[in-house]
Amino acid sequence: MNGDAARRDAKARVVARALELGFDLVGVAAADPFAKTKSVFERRAADGMLGQWRFPPEKIARHTDPSQALAGARSIVCTAMTYATNDQPHDPYAPGLRGAVSRHSWGNDYHRVIGGKLRQLATWIESEFSGESCLVCVDTGPLVDRAAAVRAGLGWYGKNANVLTREHGSWVLLGELITTLDLAPDEPLAKNCGECRVCIDRCPTNAIGPDGAIDARRCISDLTQLKTPIPIEFRAHIGNRIWGCDDCQTFCPVNERKERGADCMRGTFSPLPQIGTSVDLPSVLLMTKGRYKKWFKPTSMAWRGKAVLQRNAAVALGNSRDERAIAPLIEALTDRKPTVRGHAAWALGQLGPRLNGDKGRAALSELLDREQDAWVRSETEAALARLAEQSAVTDIKS
Repeated sequence: MNGDAARRDAKARVVARALELGFDLVGVAAADPFAKTKSVFERRAADGMLGQWRFPPEKIARHTDPSQALAGARSIVCTAMTYATNDQPHDPYAPGLRGAVSRHSWGNDYHRVIGGKLRQLATWIESEFSGESCLVCVDTGPLVDRAAAVRAGLGWYGKNANVLTREHGSWVLLGELITTLDLAPDEPLAKNCGECRVCIDRCPTNAIGPDGAIDARRCISDLTQLKTPIPIEFRAHIGNRIWGCDDCQTFCPVNERKERGADCMRGTFSPLPQIGTSVDLPSVLLMTKGRYKKWFKPTSMAWRGKAVLQRNAAVALGNSRDERAIAPLIEALTDRKPTVRGHAAWALGQLGPRLNGDKGRAALSELLDREQDAWVRSETEAALARLAEQSAVTDIKS
């Protein structure tokens, strides 16, 4: 068997094994450096568009050169699993006490699911092809996963920076295996979004540029993962979201044409019973460490910690337009984490004097009397000022 035939045969065997393991799409890319991606990466980092995600030059170089992650790298086995289900997402701007969850996060943590299957594939390759080695990459691994998927022909870049596939739209989760095994590569798809700009126009915070560049400082998905306070100008745009944002995918014409009938991995990415397609916001805001572990640890939402989810619940309750949010928000003013107290104070100010009555104002005044954290004090003062201003307007109108 000559060299080309051997590469094709090895690829066919690897792809077949990957499909057996449950991946929906499999492609192969050469492990050459991603020079164009590196240039774009560097430019966006310099412009500050990566927001909280820190990528110094040496890290960008490592992520865009597979050989730096695995010596002797020759191929990248790129995989995708669909997470589309028939479950109906919660309206992220509906009033009330339920919080929307991004579809990729309401099921089992994809890092564990995909990572586990890639490790099985790596073990198989290393046993079937003596002397070869592999490195698993899932999301946080040392590889630009979307660039690899596009190079492997799994899909094309949408203007929302997601990879769009012919079979499943952008409802896919990516994972890669960098390997020293020499495999015949696939051809990239000659396809793009053309003149369509639906995702750009539907983004609630105008985070998507005309060239498909995402400003992470404005992206709601990124904002719900911040460890620092959510900027005030974006809090109302969060709606009732507890984690992530799917708007740039939900309204995508490619996605709208895809059927939602897949039983993804026998329910692996279907909503977990304790999560569902939405969560009870007061319960999340006031959850104990035990409840946090039970509800969120099996999902990808756990990685930022309990306080971030509580903070997001406070913001969502501030947007709820529901007086039932007042009591849990007042209770949250005593939380030991400043980020929870501060956002709860903001939320009480948002709900206004009509819903708050005297309870919210009194609770905020008590917080101001005892609070030592400067940022929480500023949020509390702003909330009291907002309530006073709204009360004055109400008095004038009456």
